[in-house]
Amino acid sequence: VISKSIYNVNVVKMQNNQKIIAIFGAGGFIGKYLMRQLTKLDYRIKVATRNPYLKGYLKPLGNPGQIELFKTNIFNPEDVKQVLNNCGFAINLIVILYETRKQKFSQIHAKFPYLLCNLCNEIGVKNLVHISALGVREGHVSRYMQSKLEGEKNIQDVFKSSVILRPSLVFGPEDKFFNTFASIAQFSPALPLIGGGKIKFSPVYVGDIAKAIVKALRLNNSEPKIYELGGPENYSFKELMEILLREIKKKRFLIPIPFSLAKFQSYFLQMIPNPLLTPDQVEVLKYNNIVSGEYPTLEDLDISGETIQSILPKYIHRFRTGGQFG
Repeated sequence: VISKSIYNVNVVKMQNNQKIIAIFGAGGFIGKYLMRQLTKLDYRIKVATRNPYLKGYLKPLGNPGQIELFKTNIFNPEDVKQVLNNCGFAINLIVILYETRKQKFSQIHAKFPYLLCNLCNEIGVKNLVHISALGVREGHVSRYMQSKLEGEKNIQDVFKSSVILRPSLVFGPEDKFFNTFASIAQFSPALPLIGGGKIKFSPVYVGDIAKAIVKALRLNNSEPKIYELGGPENYSFKELMEILLREIKKKRFLIPIPFSLAKFQSYFLQMIPNPLLTPDQVEVLKYNNIVSGEYPTLEDLDISGETIQSILPKYIHRFRTGGQFG
């Protein structure tokens, strides 16, 4: 009788945690779009955050009680465990684009994923979805890319039922790319083309990244799987600047900046609170950021992908003179 009751409890626990997800980094750009999709699918979400009081805006993304916030130090195993407990799935969206005194690439992109996947194994999480970056490869000079690769290797070695997603340049209403350059165009007569603007990207819509994560949760893979996420078309840096200027209806000079000069300028730009450019980012911009063809893509997840032309006009119009009707 006792063994039967224990069995029943375990079955109920297994059934219950099938719809409970732990998310790390939910307060970022991708997180908000992802949570809207997950709550519509009736998932319960446990959000890990350093300061729950500053992340209260996440709760209205779901029904009352559907989203729970946990004060979490991601390097404290007990804190991470309290988020993972009773969860069937885990998603890691945590990323930093530049280092500070307190946050280093190796800690955030490599050390934390290692801790996370070990605890996922310990607790019995069914699947882990990890966001990496397109362009990750052996021998990359960039410390950002090196740390991303180390994080991927840690996950592949430790947690076999994992899915690694490598997005290219992500765009959408709160993106850092188009919004930043549109802001610069408000006061500057010119926009810089680092490295001559020849580097190519596969811009991917943030909503499509969210869809890919949802689909990845449902994969039943026994070995780590990697997807490269790029949009329907590739564009050079220069072409993206031209598209942006057309949309905000502004004429600006596009000035080619050699990598050597960009590197020199970045040493000063990295000193401002939210750096526009760092020396490490210059190294990233020396390589194309497009789908390689060596891994499955959005199409393999049955996602067609939104184009820049279909999404960008919906949010960038605020930078036009006269706004939406300018």
